[in-house]
Amino acid sequence: LLQIDETFKIFKGVTKAVDLCAAPGSWSQVLSKKLEGNVDTKIVAVDLQAMAPLPGVIQIQGDITKTSTAEEIIKHFVRRFCLT
Repeated sequence: LLQIDETFKIFKGVTKAVDLCAAPGSWSQVLSKKLEGNVDTKIVAVDLQAMAPLPGVIQIQGDITKTSTAEEIIKHFVRRFCLT
């Protein structure tokens, strides 16, 4: 992943990412390091298996073929506005 990014700059301008079938977490770890420092960064990692905690990564233990898992992923990216 690091070599691909070095060659093609795939992370340039990226602030949001979903890592599907993420265990054991190495790609999420790379994303966390490459995207750190931006307050808008959001990384969601999804897998059936539990993973070790990673800084800056929201982890969902779930089945990516289930609607409920997709809805849980989406809720992390939906902006909520409070009008008062």
